[in-house]
Amino acid sequence: MVSLAQSVAAARDEFQGNGRGWSVVAIALGWAAIVGTMLSVPAALPFVRAEFTLTNAEAGLAVTAMWLVYGACQFPAGLLTDRVGERRMLLGSMALGAVVVAAVSLSGTFPMFAASAALFGVVGGLFATPRVTLLSRQFPDNSGTAIGAVMAVGNAGSSILPAGVGLLAAAATWRAGFGAAVPLFIVALVGVWFVIPAREPTEPDEDTTPLGELLPRVLAAVRDREILLVTAAVTLTFFTFQGMTAFLTTYLVDEKAIGEGTAALLYGGLFAVAAVTQPVAGRIADRTNERIVLVAITAAYAVLLAALVMSGQRLLLGAVVVLLGTQRGATPVATAYLAAALPEDIRGGGYGLLRTVFTTVSSSAAVAIGVFADADLFDAAFLLLAVMAVVATGCYLLLPSPSAEL
Repeated sequence: MVSLAQSVAAARDEFQGNGRGWSVVAIALGWAAIVGTMLSVPAALPFVRAEFTLTNAEAGLAVTAMWLVYGACQFPAGLLTDRVGERRMLLGSMALGAVVVAAVSLSGTFPMFAASAALFGVVGGLFATPRVTLLSRQFPDNSGTAIGAVMAVGNAGSSILPAGVGLLAAAATWRAGFGAAVPLFIVALVGVWFVIPAREPTEPDEDTTPLGELLPRVLAAVRDREILLVTAAVTLTFFTFQGMTAFLTTYLVDEKAIGEGTAALLYGGLFAVAAVTQPVAGRIADRTNERIVLVAITAAYAVLLAALVMSGQRLLLGAVVVLLGTQRGATPVATAYLAAALPEDIRGGGYGLLRTVFTTVSSSAAVAIGVFADADLFDAAFLLLAVMAVVATGCYLLLPSPSAEL
């Protein structure tokens, strides 16, 4: 049996081949800048609310607008990726990101802040789909590992950047944190420019297929049974994870009597575990079978969500919270599965359409959990999320088994 060390060494050798490892680095840096900035917006809301004298609902509009725009952009961004290529899309996202983050830091009114936050959803939408299609094409045998590595760095960014914005907001102004993020986008832009290859000479610079002919092919491809099952499962788990993380610290403080500082540490620990789990899960899936990994992770996630409600002992509760981060390990595996299942010439449009579905639907999770919380049904909300995770596990179980694919 191949040892873990040998497996890691093999992955390292493949990533270093033909400079492809630097592509992973550049994409990971850009994704960390995007995810970290998007999660910095809610981190800055208390300070934004105080400066502009807003209600919680008014302040939350900025976050809702950002995620809705992000979800809505996935499909058109995917179609555009098929026509102009991943490199141009990634470069455009990083250039626009630097401008938009600067605009956020210079916002003099709340409407300007909210509009800038919504526009940043476009930045994320332009980047999300081509990063996956590019990695899937460059690493056909290890796409789960490559995508997992990029997502792990994104989780690191989601831990570090919001914390930095919060610290700078407390010490000076919330604008300083966003202003400090601008150089990250510039560095990522330079990295993408130099290390992401242009299309091969044998490939057309752009897809000239009329959009009217392309759309029916995309819609037909995403109606495949396997793709529908994985999309349903990803939509459910995205919804549960967004709903859970949006109110996790509030739940721990209000329902479990955990101190705010401890709750914040546990929240950070969850994303730290996620950062470790994603590349490991991706590598295991590349070397075994995606279905097995997806079922195992999602079933464990359902149990952990139920345990979150049932746990009363502090040490056990803390372990459950951080282990919830293992759910993120399913994301690169499911992502690689979907990308590989789509025809290459419409992979961008097809994957973009699927991302539009699960990101747009999951953007409503925080509102749904908030309604339960306001009705004093916090425990019921998290148990409902556990049930949804069970349904997602069932979707993965219905995928073809390894023996059926032989």
